[in-house]
Amino acid sequence: MKKIILGIAALTGLMVATAQTNQGDWMVGGNFRLNTSDNNSEISFTPSAGAFIVDNLALGGNFSLGYSKSGNNKYTTFGIGPFARYYFTTESQAVRPIIHGSFNYLSTKQKIGNVSSTNNGTNFFIGGGAAMFISKNVSIDALLGYDRTKYKNFSGSGGFAFNVGFQVYLLKDQVEKVTGKK
Repeated sequence: MKKIILGIAALTGLMVATAQTNQGDWMVGGNFRLNTSDNNSEISFTPSAGAFIVDNLALGGNFSLGYSKSGNNKYTTFGIGPFARYYFTTESQAVRPIIHGSFNYLSTKQKIGNVSSTNNGTNFFIGGGAAMFISKNVSIDALLGYDRTKYKNFSGSGGFAFNVGFQVYLLKDQVEKVTGKK
């Protein structure tokens, strides 16, 4: 019985969590990826920051850092670019539907054996999902969408991608206090 009561209390706490996606608020977060398999490994981190220019619509920037190794081949990637995100609901909901799009300029250094080269390209992602608020100012985000990468002088590749990340939401008055505008 205690477990049921604790479960209901936790669920109720999540249901009353409110999101802060009003004009002037900020969001800071990102996602982390780790993939390992036989003779292959990948690690990447993509931090981001944005401001809500109107209620529920955030514009911002992100950069990505990644490293992968497959056999004797090593790849180091750096990317930077803008993103846009829209939250569909304005009510106090623990789970809020979102759409998200991003575009990045990429530079990848590859080392195959003893030969190194650098390739430049672009990447875009467009998708939808949900922001699940675990507290008033923190969400865990799940996005499913289409991801495409194209490097100069190479054929592009794309497919469906699933991203999991987090965001911390800073209220307008918190941002003004930190920046000294209040």
